Amino acid sequence: MRHSDIPVLFFGGTGRVIFANKAFHRTYQYPEDFMQASPEVSSIIYPCDRQDDESDAAGSVCEVFRPGAFIRAHVVDSEGSGVPSLVSVSEIPGSPLAAATIYPGSPVSSQPAGLHEEKTVRTPAEGRTIPYEIFDTYPHAVIVLSDTACRYYNTAARKLLGKNAFLKDRPPKFRLADNDFSELVNSLRSHTGSSAPDSRMIEDQLRISRTRSIDVEILLVLLPDDFRNILAVFRDITCKKHAESELLKRNNQLLMINEVMKVANSVYTLDEMLEEILQTVIREMDFDLGWIYLRDTDAKWATIVASSGVPERFVEARMRQNVLDYPFNLVFFAMQQHYVENLPNHPPGPIDSKVLEEVDALSYAGIPLISDSVVVGALYIGRRSCYSFSPFEKKTLEMIGSEIGSTILRGILQDRLEDAYSDASLYLDIMLHDIKNANAAVRGYSQRLMDYTREGGDRYATKVRWHTHHITDILDNVTTIRRITDESTEMTPINLDALISAEISQHPEGAIAFMRTGCTVWADGLLSVVFTNLIRNSIKYGGSGVHIWISSEEADHEVTITVEDDGPGLSDDKKLQLFSLFQESTTERGGRGLGLHITRLLIRRYGGKIRPGDRIPGRPESGLSIRFTLRLVEGTEDDAEILY
Repeated sequence: MRHSDIPVLFFGGTGRVIFANKAFHRTYQYPEDFMQASPEVSSIIYPCDRQDDESDAAGSVCEVFRPGAFIRAHVVDSEGSGVPSLVSVSEIPGSPLAAATIYPGSPVSSQPAGLHEEKTVRTPAEGRTIPYEIFDTYPHAVIVLSDTACRYYNTAARKLLGKNAFLKDRPPKFRLADNDFSELVNSLRSHTGSSAPDSRMIEDQLRISRTRSIDVEILLVLLPDDFRNILAVFRDITCKKHAESELLKRNNQLLMINEVMKVANSVYTLDEMLEEILQTVIREMDFDLGWIYLRDTDAKWATIVASSGVPERFVEARMRQNVLDYPFNLVFFAMQQHYVENLPNHPPGPIDSKVLEEVDALSYAGIPLISDSVVVGALYIGRRSCYSFSPFEKKTLEMIGSEIGSTILRGILQDRLEDAYSDASLYLDIMLHDIKNANAAVRGYSQRLMDYTREGGDRYATKVRWHTHHITDILDNVTTIRRITDESTEMTPINLDALISAEISQHPEGAIAFMRTGCTVWADGLLSVVFTNLIRNSIKYGGSGVHIWISSEEADHEVTITVEDDGPGLSDDKKLQLFSLFQESTTERGGRGLGLHITRLLIRRYGGKIRPGDRIPGRPESGLSIRFTLRLVEGTEDDAEILY
């Protein structure tokens, strides 16, 4: 509206004008700041048919300037002169405002010249006339119809319909696609009552010739002379309809892309995703067949991973395709869309014709699936009932190819990562199995060696046995790490006292003091590993006769567990490295190493924190203290089930 060539005013329910476009300022010579005075629309536009006694009546603005009204009026310019004009009032969707579109005419004399024997329509109530000259400059076709003939038509009407459409003493004939113009006019004339009926506005297609039609908006107004003459305004809305059609196409494209992306993000495996994408494209775009290629890691071959409606013999023959061969190289290397159509005088080449024959189709298209300027695959789609693709279909397919390429690449990488993880897990299983078997054999032979060695030889046999136990601990730790990464992280309530008591019973050689906690915590069966590692480390590295204490303290929906011993302890520098993955030996008996690293992984898994300290603050030589937190289960009985 701001840049329209037709003057437009916006006004509210009180009649105050809140906006005037540039065409209004230019046509009626108003300054740019005249809107600051908040003028009323009734002070600018004076309807010709308005009664004097209604000029100040309450609600007269809403009555005269109601949406849908078509008003003969004088529009006051900046010098106070009235310019005869026609005013169309319409609603502004989604707003309480209304728009007054003004079609200004030229000043006319009080005695206009005749046209078809009479050039004016007389209004019995006022004795005034409607000067038809104001319609001559309108950009839209304007026609005035009487009972039997056309009384007036302007220049735009003659250009639109041709002068042969207006024969003297005969009503013009308009060919509409969906309506009968004569019936529209007669239904308006059949109105009974003292006041003029509301104007009618319809949209239809006007047939200009046998081969040409245009979209028009037709406004029919019964003139208030004797309610027999009808004013008809034809507005060409072809551009508007084209814009609406394009908007609808864009909306359908977005819906289609959204549907494909929703499918791509709602399935778990790559194969399922590609099958669903293919089915969605075929269903939503009304295709008959299709298949999807994914490029192999060597980039030279592509493999069919999804197909629908394609003959089995084609899938078997084309399962693995060399992407250097024509026409597949156009898609995979040139990154071009390849449309094979049977257009008149432009049949496809022999290779494309062979592909059409193999898939039993009349047309097909190859669309590259692109991610970061790399073709990861190709979508092929076809029809058995159509020889070509519309521009809308081509644009939509190209958008799909560019949108889903990244999603497919993520699926490919995810599949490769899962395959690599599966291979690594398999190799690790084999390794653990073989090492455990070998370690068991070494332990057996070391025991026999201790029984049969000479005096003093048992010292070396003891060392062999100690190292086999160390290897067993390493294998147990690796197995625990695998459980941490493989098993579900779903937490369950666990009775802490029962679990700690069970772990203490596994170490009868240790002097362990335990203060009951009375707590139930959120964890899983691997929580027992935490206490196993801490107790075993205190016994192993605390020396003979070491004492261990386990206590707890509740605060802020969590419990802090303390495991401490009176062993040799650790310096502050060593405490900082205590949970490192590859901790070097801190004593000649070996480092605490992997076990405490696993302990920290588990505490983090349960949403807690762990830290080392001194049993007696400031005296590291008096023993080590390990403190960690666990989340409490509120309102659960102490005999909650232990799951491990």
